[in-house]
Amino acid sequence: MHKDPHSIHLLLTGYREPDLQTLLEGLTSLNFLVYTEDEICSSEDNIIIDCILTGDLTSDLFGEDIYRHYLTLAEKYPGSAIIRGITTPDNQKNTNLLTNCFDGSYIIDFTSSFWKENLSYLILRVTLEHDKSKPDDSNCLQIFNRIFEENSIPMALSDPSTGVFIRVNQSFLDTLGFSMDEVIGKSSIDLQVFKNPDERNKILSETDRNTPARRKELIIRRKDGQYISGLFSVDLFEIGKKEIILTTMVDITYQKEVESSLSSKNQCLQEILSSINEGIVVYDTNLTYRVWNRFMEEITGVSEKEVLGKPALFFVSPENKGELLNLASLALQGIVSTSEDFRYTIDLNKKTGWVSIIYAPFRNTEGKIIGVIATVRDMNERKKAEDEIKAHKGLLRSIIDTVPVSIICFDEKGKILLVNNNFGVLFGVTPEIIEGHSYEEFTDEERFEQQIPLIKKALTGREVPFNEVLDGERGSPKRYLRGRYSPLRGTDGAISGVVAVIIDITDLKIAQNSIEQINSKLNLLSSITRHDILNSLTGVLGYLAYAENEEDPILLQKYLTKAYHTSLQIQEQIEFTRDYQDLGVKEPIWQNAKKIFLSTISVLKTKDITVTENLDGLFVYADPLLGRVIYNLIDNALRYGEKITRISSYWYEDGANAIWVVEDDGTGIAQDMKERIFRKGVGKHTGLGLFLAREILEITGLVITETGKEGEGAVFKIVIPPWAWEKRKS
Repeated sequence: MHKDPHSIHLLLTGYREPDLQTLLEGLTSLNFLVYTEDEICSSEDNIIIDCILTGDLTSDLFGEDIYRHYLTLAEKYPGSAIIRGITTPDNQKNTNLLTNCFDGSYIIDFTSSFWKENLSYLILRVTLEHDKSKPDDSNCLQIFNRIFEENSIPMALSDPSTGVFIRVNQSFLDTLGFSMDEVIGKSSIDLQVFKNPDERNKILSETDRNTPARRKELIIRRKDGQYISGLFSVDLFEIGKKEIILTTMVDITYQKEVESSLSSKNQCLQEILSSINEGIVVYDTNLTYRVWNRFMEEITGVSEKEVLGKPALFFVSPENKGELLNLASLALQGIVSTSEDFRYTIDLNKKTGWVSIIYAPFRNTEGKIIGVIATVRDMNERKKAEDEIKAHKGLLRSIIDTVPVSIICFDEKGKILLVNNNFGVLFGVTPEIIEGHSYEEFTDEERFEQQIPLIKKALTGREVPFNEVLDGERGSPKRYLRGRYSPLRGTDGAISGVVAVIIDITDLKIAQNSIEQINSKLNLLSSITRHDILNSLTGVLGYLAYAENEEDPILLQKYLTKAYHTSLQIQEQIEFTRDYQDLGVKEPIWQNAKKIFLSTISVLKTKDITVTENLDGLFVYADPLLGRVIYNLIDNALRYGEKITRISSYWYEDGANAIWVVEDDGTGIAQDMKERIFRKGVGKHTGLGLFLAREILEITGLVITETGKEGEGAVFKIVIPPWAWEKRKS
């Protein structure tokens, strides 16, 4: 037989892991010798068990099965007290049986910080009650004394009839601030321990051996007058055949202070949540509403009472719900995400508005995700402001697109901010496409290199004027531009970019050129009219005067012939003035080179001269007087070619240009005359034909030169730039 006289031997049975391990560690620390059935079976000593604690494995038993379980334990361990201590609430059908079956019953709450102390009181009381009928209960008293003195929970023994303290432990004295001499022999009323003595008396009146008081909250007064809160348990039992009241107290003053502080903090938090100018919504892990602040009530028209405990977004229209639930699910995975601004509609009241929501994981103090916290921002004012800005931008855009100038704005990094319609038309771009792109992407490299130094000057705060000439597309004339780069300043006055205002002055240039051309024509025509025609007319009159007085028929015929040829010069001079005044009056047109050449040949007397051409497919963009150019070239060959037997015309490509050639096999043109023949008044006749030819060609950028060798014939080459020629089917 093995029995430690200073400890209670306790057997644990019917517990699963990890509850069994928790009980072993907790009860061993309270001076109990704790065993499991495996340890009893394997021990060579015959261990006497004072108390058995049987657990959750009996929670599924009903009726007589519980009683048979009790009898099995009582038979196996005779003389032992048996307590049923379960960790989950018992089936209601077993309640009555437990009262008469086991020596005690207790629901063990491992989440309570006092579960060990409360359970130890029950084990101690039940063991003492069970052993009181035994001849010698001194061992139990020794154990009780040890536990009583060493326990950290305040404990007191008192007379049930007078309330006089018989014995208190050191924890009792420390908690209330009294000395042993001040307490023993005095009652709680004498010491004015209880703030409300009636509550103490009520507890005692309701306590008997079968229904002990458990965890009654009372307020007591320390010796220094300070009030503290405690949970009181009261047991009535006998020691040495004398009824004694055992009172134990758990000091919960700190806990109450924490609860009060938390309550204040919660109230403060509620006030903050109510006053904050953003919506705060909290969901649990099932995405059920747990917090819905006042701001959310205001913007949605849905009260807190209507949403708490309900599933997320139950009142939101379907088009928004899917995306938002997905973001909330991501927050449960620890991912913070923000929705786009979206328009919501509340199904309950049809209220609408704009919001943006940030979803974030909601964590407890241990960092575990216990839900989702959503911050809802009201975007109605911003959307209204954006709409107003858009309206103002639309108005400004309309104005900018209406003004008859080209405008482009870009920031300091070269990103295009705005382009008006005139700019798009001028440069052949679509404003919506190039806005947001780099200025360098939009323009060619050569133009970019020319413009970038000017832009840099404007970024320093200077106004930078510039002029520019754009080559026209094929068939289109050059464009003349005049513009100014100006610094673009923000509301704070800092330079944030550049604005360029560009005016197309092509029409002005044309007008200027027209005026210059008119002046030139007037001067030339005046010169021809007054000088050349007058000189020629003087010659005619002189020859006629000689003829009038000449009797020799041969000389008479000579004078008349000269007068006739001089009259023809006057005719050509007058025809030149007619052609020259028409020069540039009409718009250039596309003309078939072959047709012009053949038409010209048909009106000239080529006699026995061989004419060939290879001009198929060549179309030229030139002044309508282009035919006059070809006429003058061929007429010049016929007049001065002398031994001419062949005239030919053909074309070929030279890079991007086309070369139109008109040549003959006559005497050719001297080297020193190749350039001079295109000047006015130079030549063997009037000196106006080739001058006129060059003037006509220059209108659309065509250039004529003579490249033949003297003695081998004249070779006239017309260089046609890429915009002024096309290859088509004749």
